[in-house]
Amino acid sequence: MKEKFYILLKEHFINLESKLNQLDAVIGDGDHGSTLLKGLSAIPNSELPPDKAFKAETGGASGSLFSILIGAIDKGIENSSNFGEFLTNASNRISMIGEAKEGDKTMLDALIPAAKASLNDPKNSLEEASLAAREGAKKTVTMPAKKGRAKYVENAGIGHMDPGAFSTSEIISFVCNYIRIENEKTL
Repeated sequence: MKEKFYILLKEHFINLESKLNQLDAVIGDGDHGSTLLKGLSAIPNSELPPDKAFKAETGGASGSLFSILIGAIDKGIENSSNFGEFLTNASNRISMIGEAKEGDKTMLDALIPAAKASLNDPKNSLEEASLAAREGAKKTVTMPAKKGRAKYVENAGIGHMDPGAFSTSEIISFVCNYIRIENEKTL
């Protein structure tokens, strides 16, 4: 089930690569989509666990932070009933390592709301996490960046969606949909 998931996620990000690079070009260095795709492409071909394969291929700060999200997603695929807990643990680690919090215009603006929504409504956790992640990413458009390269651009990136929050919402929404479909198959 996992190998299929990572192949499908990679294919999804092939379609998002250009959009993510464009989002990142406005407030970053323009390679966010390419970096994520590089890491996701490494997972199915590696003997390493998915988070380690992703991190080894991408390197850098964003590679390290997104590998934590990949690790949480990997656990969620195996045990969707604890998905909110896995997302919460990932958001806590990312917050600590990146010295960021919700509202700083980072991936945490999608991840933290998804984790909270998943914990608050375990029965509908997948759907609620997906919706909360997407809403959190949208909110970054009006936020000034307090972390990363975006804080140095004009108006601290206000008026532009954070590419990390957008890609995080896409990953969370994709995994939630995948788990839901797989669970329906087993009923």
